[in-house]
This record gives sequence, structure tokens and C-alpha cells, in this order.
Amino acid sequence: MFTRFSLLTRQQRAWVALYSLSAGCANRAEILEQNEVTEADLAEFIDSWLRLRSRTAMRSY
Repeated sequence: MFTRFSLLTRQQRAWVALYSLSAGCANRAEILEQNEVTEADLAEFIDSWLRLRSRTAMRSY
């Protein structure tokens, strides 16, 4: 069975969840479930997500 996130890697799904959380989406458990990631996944990929955000922010200057 394919899910809507089956084509994304676990890292990419964690990044999507982190973006959702940073945007102020309220229900953390729901975001994790929707993106098929865990708290451990977020912890593993937060550094790479922060670097990605930093690069994106620097391009806008």
C-alpha cells in the first residue's frame, strides 16, 4: 500500500513535520502521524533542517 508520503524519504518527511511545527501548527502528535515520523526522527534530522533553513534564508538577502 502506498501512502501520500511513500515517495519521500524519512528525512524529507521529518523536514516537512519540522516546517509544520515551526509554522505554528498546534497538534504535534497529529503532525507526526500525518508525516509518518517519530520524535526520534525529528531529533535525528533537526540539525540538517536548520542548515537547510539557514541556506534558504541567506538566498533571500
